[in-house]
Amino acid sequence: MFSHFNALPLELTIHILSYLPFEALVAFGGVSRASYRAHILCLRRLRLAVFEKRIHCLISHLQAGWATPEQVGKFAGDEDIRGDYTISIIQPHVKRIDQDATRKPSTKTNEPRRRSQSQQDRYRAQDQMIRVQNRVFTKMVNRYGPSLMKLEFMAYDIDIESAQALSTRCQHTLHHLALRFEHPHIRDGHMRPSSWLHPAPASTVWNPLIGIGQYQGMGVSGLESLVMERAGITPWQLMMLVRNNPRLNVLKLRTCRGVQPEFLDWLGGVRRDTEEEDFLRMVNECHVPGENLEVLWLENCHQLVTKSHEHPKDLANDSCDLGLEWVRGLKNLKSLSLNECMNISSECVDRANQTIWKIDEVILPYSFHSPGSIIEVDPALL
Repeated sequence: MFSHFNALPLELTIHILSYLPFEALVAFGGVSRASYRAHILCLRRLRLAVFEKRIHCLISHLQAGWATPEQVGKFAGDEDIRGDYTISIIQPHVKRIDQDATRKPSTKTNEPRRRSQSQQDRYRAQDQMIRVQNRVFTKMVNRYGPSLMKLEFMAYDIDIESAQALSTRCQHTLHHLALRFEHPHIRDGHMRPSSWLHPAPASTVWNPLIGIGQYQGMGVSGLESLVMERAGITPWQLMMLVRNNPRLNVLKLRTCRGVQPEFLDWLGGVRRDTEEEDFLRMVNECHVPGENLEVLWLENCHQLVTKSHEHPKDLANDSCDLGLEWVRGLKNLKSLSLNECMNISSECVDRANQTIWKIDEVILPYSFHSPGSIIEVDPALL
């Protein structure tokens, strides 16, 4: 029977395989070399989540829109589109060495030392968990990367092995990439609860994705959509990543270290006297790097500040967007979100959009009520 199936055209084989669940698809790939090649080509869209507990996965799926409340009970997630696979992996807790039994009773003199040792143990367990998460991700990318068009990854952070796998196996074929490292609902794992409030530390881990230094020849260059949450990428690294993906039209950044004025000024074509901008403008001085963007979401990024925050009403209409002038250069923008950017005035953003930007959809940093606005009240509370 398999010989007849193997005789089918490859396009028809891939179409048939797209109806299989992931477990059956992997099993089919182990039958022969031809089936292995076919099952890899079949997997075009992959969403991978690696967590310590089942409940962590469930909540993260809901927050990211990977599943609806009706699908939560199924956990694995039904594929609403053929070839779109959502894989959730529960990684057992990293065991900690319990030395309490061998330690002497605590005293006032050794209590600070014990707290310091406990904190170091937690950091080591956190790093070990991140390595385990990325080891799983690296294996999946190395195997299915060349055929993937859409890829999303949920974990605590990214490491160098995962970045290298992305930059070599998904270099030109990947169109959508989402790296989601913000999970504030996780408060009982190895990550400190306060870690979710800030971007991850800056790191050279992102260099393979942009192909610089010893990683020249690598890098992702075919992205049309990029989503990053709680990413430690620096402004310069983010500039290079956007520049290397000229077809990028959707950029969603949340709690991202790289969302700072120098990056946004460069994105919108605002001239600044910096070496980085001069280097990036050598090709075409009239080119605005973000001119193709249609969706730009910058959420929970507190480095953004409107200069008119204190007295917005004193400014003329043509200058009411001081600090946000970079938005003017994004001519094709249809959706802009500044949600939870608490150092930006919602009144200033609303006024600038009505008088200057005229973007179809603008999500304000926080809700505000003008004197003539209507406040809705739940009738049940009356």
